[in-house]
Amino acid sequence: MNLTFEHALVALDQSEASEIITDCLAHFEKFGTRKFTLFTSISVPYPGGMASIDEESYKNQLIQYKDKLAPFGFEIETIVDFGINAYAPLKILNTAKEQEADYIIIANRGHNKYLELLLGSTATELLQRCDLPVFLINLSVSDEKELEDRKLYCIKSCKESLTSILHPTDFSPVANRAFQVVKKLAPGHAREINILHVQASGRPGVNDPEKLKGFDKEDTYSLKDLKIELEKVTDADINIRIRYGSPVKQILENAKAKNSTMIIMGSQGRGFVSDLFLGGVSLQVIRNANIPILTIPADRSKEDDT
Repeated sequence: MNLTFEHALVALDQSEASEIITDCLAHFEKFGTRKFTLFTSISVPYPGGMASIDEESYKNQLIQYKDKLAPFGFEIETIVDFGINAYAPLKILNTAKEQEADYIIIANRGHNKYLELLLGSTATELLQRCDLPVFLINLSVSDEKELEDRKLYCIKSCKESLTSILHPTDFSPVANRAFQVVKKLAPGHAREINILHVQASGRPGVNDPEKLKGFDKEDTYSLKDLKIELEKVTDADINIRIRYGSPVKQILENAKAKNSTMIIMGSQGRGFVSDLFLGGVSLQVIRNANIPILTIPADRSKEDDT
């Protein structure tokens, strides 16, 4: 499967989060994005419930987002889907496939003053089911004492997302796919790339000093090979690191210490601990990181062939 980022499906719930996401989209030109499909899924609670929904207002709101993006030269389509007890993650995935989108952009976390956002559980469920890359824009809520004064905001601007990239790897096939994305997106944009490997505490043999020494030696060679590959395509400052213990803690601490602007990582790992990445490391990083994250799934087309 050839990973490209020319066409993004953007999941919008038409709350204040959607305004923030729309304001970020112009910066995705750096990813090679040329087309956006702006998508909203509306769940109708019961047959006949459409009578209580202002269908045109949802469609008109997407048109307003489209008009805001028009000066930037993107091709833009808008889709509003109405369904009885519609399950947003599946609607997003199915529409992405129908529209032949290359990846999905969605907000992560936060709460609207009045409405539940298309965040949190939707993003989590999407990641567990998705065979497309997912770009998560991390949002948070300001801490004013009065609820009505609180506002959503983008924690880290997408404008600089490719400036300082953190790439955690366990050298698995899906991690290699994520590395290929780093290699594709970094040239011309990245000033620094940090490649991190964590000797996870649950890995068999990691508590044996002799075996750990062997792991370190082998993994250092692997990290150096990745660095050499990147040096062929980018002038960015490339650093390689091995750390020990909790992968989640080490990824988050390294992102903060290096002032990373984005994490590019696989959405599942090589499985020396059950659910080490998907449902474990990846989701915990997504829940706790304060910078944009691009998750890369396994190449399931190869699985279909076996």
